[in-house]
Amino acid sequence: MTVVNSVVTLADLEIDPYGTYARLRREDPVSFIPGLGRWLVTSWAEVHRVLAEPGVFTADTVPREARAAIEHDYGPHRVTDFVDTIVRPYADLVAGGLLPAGRAELVGDYFEPVAMLAHAELAGLDPVDARRMRRWGLALVDGGTETELVAAMADLDEAVGPVVERLRARPDGSVIAHLVHAGADLFPVLKHFVQGQLEAGWLAGMTLLGLLGRPEQLAEIRADRWLLGAAVYEALRWGGPMGMVTRRTTRVVSLGGKELPRGARLAVSIAAANRDEWVFPDADVFDLHRTVRTHLGFGSGAHECPAHAFVPAIARTALDVLLTRMPGLRPEAGWRPAPHGWRLRRPGPIDVEWGYA
Repeated sequence: MTVVNSVVTLADLEIDPYGTYARLRREDPVSFIPGLGRWLVTSWAEVHRVLAEPGVFTADTVPREARAAIEHDYGPHRVTDFVDTIVRPYADLVAGGLLPAGRAELVGDYFEPVAMLAHAELAGLDPVDARRMRRWGLALVDGGTETELVAAMADLDEAVGPVVERLRARPDGSVIAHLVHAGADLFPVLKHFVQGQLEAGWLAGMTLLGLLGRPEQLAEIRADRWLLGAAVYEALRWGGPMGMVTRRTTRVVSLGGKELPRGARLAVSIAAANRDEWVFPDADVFDLHRTVRTHLGFGSGAHECPAHAFVPAIARTALDVLLTRMPGLRPEAGWRPAPHGWRLRRPGPIDVEWGYA
């Protein structure tokens, strides 16, 4: 079993990493994990520095030409139109389909499908393939068997191949069209894309988890829906889906009192930095009234997530529609929160019911 500092297992991190992060921030904020072969970075100061210095701490992410091709597609100026013409209609559609049942597991039945439908249309894929996109993304995230991963990727290639051929001949304004005509290596980018699109659903789920734990704040939002933006922003800090990013040193460098060699691999914990008590008072508490300050929910600098405006917009809209269509929404009897993950932070199942009696 892999052990962190000979005390904490990676299984412990997967269930709830925050206690470990707090200890490491105090005792060893840049800590080598032998089983991972990476340095785990947990304090705000060191995480912020790593993200701010891409020349020293490089990232193996979406190629530059691919990122340049799609940045306009995710520009903040497009959010309002995206929400009004794509996200809200799909959220209404999915919520309407759930209403007669009187109950749902919201992450799998609502939040993830809304996110995938919205992103499928933006990408240029047929919305009927949104369910397939979700399956591709979950296969990548959950690290299934080799057979399952191969099958998921073959399914992705089968769905996207005809779309690519069509867009080569008749380009439109979709994300895939822009990638194709930029000459990007499309399929590796799409695999990253479909995994990332689940994060909007997870952020919505994590926001609801925070609010279910603070019923007085959920009541405030029911009365004043404008507060949803603050709640989603706080959820990004408190339990954002991007738990960790990887980096690699380009030269010998001192970080957190350690001398790291060239080529050292880092696990840079966004989640730990966003719970740093030196930066955020009562950091473990979800509070939509927290004094607004910058956090690292989407990273920062040259490698900040290009969809940093779209993901919160999807989460906020999905929650707005949910609370409107199901005003009696409440947790099912016996349900307990089960968030998990340290690389990617996921809300776990959210079992709810609703009624109007």
